[in-house]
Amino acid sequence: MSATTATTTGLHIFVNRRKFEEGDGVREQMTGGEIADLVQVPRDNAVVRRDSGPNKDPIGIDQTIHVKSGEHFLVTRRVVEGGHVTGAD
Repeated sequence: MSATTATTTGLHIFVNRRKFEEGDGVREQMTGGEIADLVQVPRDNAVVRRDSGPNKDPIGIDQTIHVKSGEHFLVTRRVVEGGHVTGAD
């Protein structure tokens, strides 16, 4: 396999250490919600971050980013604490 072939064999990313490829829905431009969908975390409860490089700020669910092949992402669930709300009876 030549170096040229190796760099053009397809786009893939890792989300929560699992590999996803173009056949799974990976594209060069993706939203945070589309990345969360890959690991089946509900968008309304997902926190998406890059897991490599210096910028690990959250990626908004509707925010579109450029995806680089081999890039790593971390998708976690937002912590929701339940409790009694006064006047909710």
